[in-house]
Amino acid sequence: EQWYQRRVRASTEGRLQPTGLFEDLMDEIDNSEIEVVEGSVPNWVSGSMYKVGVGAFKVGERRVNNVVDALSKVYRWTFAPGKDPTFSTKFLKTGIFNRSIDSGDMVPHRVVGDIFPSISTLEKIKMMMWDSNRDNNNITPWKLKGRTGITVTGESPIMFDVQDVNLDFLEKYEFFNKGKFVKKFMSASHYARHPITGDSYNYVYMTGYDKGLLTGVRPGYEMIRITERGGKAVGDVIGTIPSSLDDIRIIHSLGVTENFVILPRLSLRAELNSTTHVCSNIVFDDTAPTYMHVMSIQDGTYKTFKFPSFISVHIVNSFERVNEVGQREVVLDYPTLTTMDGFDHNHCYYEILNIEYMLSDKFRYMKEFRPLNDVTIRRFVMNMDTGEGKVLDHPKTWEPKLLHVDFPFVNDRFRGKPFCIVYFHTIQWDNRNAMGILKLDLCKSTSLGWDDLNLFPVEPVFVPRPDGTEEDDGVLMAPVYDPRTDGSELYIWDAKTLKVIARLSSPLRVPWTNHGIWLPGYLSE
Repeated sequence: EQWYQRRVRASTEGRLQPTGLFEDLMDEIDNSEIEVVEGSVPNWVSGSMYKVGVGAFKVGERRVNNVVDALSKVYRWTFAPGKDPTFSTKFLKTGIFNRSIDSGDMVPHRVVGDIFPSISTLEKIKMMMWDSNRDNNNITPWKLKGRTGITVTGESPIMFDVQDVNLDFLEKYEFFNKGKFVKKFMSASHYARHPITGDSYNYVYMTGYDKGLLTGVRPGYEMIRITERGGKAVGDVIGTIPSSLDDIRIIHSLGVTENFVILPRLSLRAELNSTTHVCSNIVFDDTAPTYMHVMSIQDGTYKTFKFPSFISVHIVNSFERVNEVGQREVVLDYPTLTTMDGFDHNHCYYEILNIEYMLSDKFRYMKEFRPLNDVTIRRFVMNMDTGEGKVLDHPKTWEPKLLHVDFPFVNDRFRGKPFCIVYFHTIQWDNRNAMGILKLDLCKSTSLGWDDLNLFPVEPVFVPRPDGTEEDDGVLMAPVYDPRTDGSELYIWDAKTLKVIARLSSPLRVPWTNHGIWLPGYLSE
């Protein structure tokens, strides 16, 4: 304990905790003009950045403590030639949100972290009626071909669209309805966009309550493509990957290349241990191999590659290539935990997003979470001709810093294609959770980082220069929280050098946001 106290004093001198990232923001605002505080915004920046994340942890006397359980909010920063930039934010009007506001208390719902006061037996029964699928989507904004608005996703097959300018609610919907005797469990929070057609790919895990005897729907992952026909978004099933109910895996993101969609079944199992506590149903099984299913988007046939047990959430990118002997390979990069040796299996991986841990000076030194501090970027190589796979480790070029490296973002023009450069959000668990940005060149094994005392960026979004050809020809954007002022500013970095080239004011403190997207041409009206 004395050693720990000495270490904290030595490494966190003058650093404050980012408490404002994890506090409610009840205000809604529509197209408020923001000012350039320092520097200048490149004149070619024209469009909107959307981000989704925390709105409120508490309504009335009930609260939650995990960032993915907070009531969802959509944030938008817009840049138009000859006009001042604007900022907007509104709550996502989900069923959970509407019932919470109407009742004056946050309604009981399935949570990843904890809910206080705890849920009573009667409330659990009500939840089974109201909350058959958790609809508090606060993970990712997306743009689907054929949909007029911005789609907001979570881990469930339920999606929400909001108006792209004023962020007002448009529609709650699902793409597949196979009847009341078919149960849909989950989808990926992240769609994958085809590098040529722009179609979006995802999966829906579903099963007939009769396991397919009469419904014809056996347990498995239905791989879907969302395309546009007749001016509307249409979902097509391209194939099914069978998976028994006792081997459901948590799949947060997937990959797509010109010819294939990749379903990564890593070693986080989804079990049915609790009807109310999601984390109780997420179990790391170090005896469960990682399976990569590579499916043809033309005919739905697939090959399965088996690897050791790994934990990861966010795919960096995937692409096809021809190796030195003329064989076709599918390549996928992932930030994975280096090892899970020593992890306390009584804990859930997603507990690291509980506020108490995100703001804990001692998190780095908690034995049960120690493996979460060590990340390796791994490359999975799958030979489609031989059926063999291999895993390669990229060097940790950010060492000796101890960084939790996640939330990857690449230039959208290189998604699904051979690439080199990726940007990450980083957290230094041993330095009062200092946050920063990391640029990795996976081809040259080089890195470049940005962080500053008491400045806390969230996931950066890459904005490509319209006529740019190089991967890093563009800028990065992210809201940055400063605990000294309890305020936020929008930072813009040169994507080549990570030099700050502009800071913009914010009318409100912006809490933690999970993921974002840049859409060119989405301008204020």
